[in-house]
Amino acid sequence: MTRNNSLFLLFVGAIMIFSSCKGEDIYFQKYETIESSSWNKEEVKVFDFDIVDTTKLYEFYLNLRNNNEYGYGNIFVFWTLQSPDGRTKTDTAQFILAKPNGQWLGKSASGTVIENSMYFLKTKLPTRGTYSFEFVQGMRDENLEGIKDVGLKIKKKDEPR
Repeated sequence: MTRNNSLFLLFVGAIMIFSSCKGEDIYFQKYETIESSSWNKEEVKVFDFDIVDTTKLYEFYLNLRNNNEYGYGNIFVFWTLQSPDGRTKTDTAQFILAKPNGQWLGKSASGTVIENSMYFLKTKLPTRGTYSFEFVQGMRDENLEGIKDVGLKIKKKDEPR
């Protein structure tokens, strides 16, 4: 193999490595810890974030870390999005966390913690400023055992043409 061919293959390989290493386009991500891994139905998890670009679409994900003590294959969550001008949007979402046979769907982290990132909303945010996002567990139990962390992830997307 000639020196030029070797350099060309090295160049192509480097381009492939760097283009495949592009991570998710995460605009915002934060977790709040659940004390004693027991999420009380009155405990509100609040996430504040700033929006400057009102021309983009934003995708919202509930990030959840649970362990094997969580006794359900799903979770209901009440969520509220409040804009800087005081308008609110509220809804309920159900997320499936396990297959019918009990196998967790999320990624296992550190052996006993299951990480889930579940998409639930895509929208434009028309007002610049600080938004607030709230999550409250919507299950029938007073306390949900086995929930370690609740988080919000936001991705910024170009609007499809």
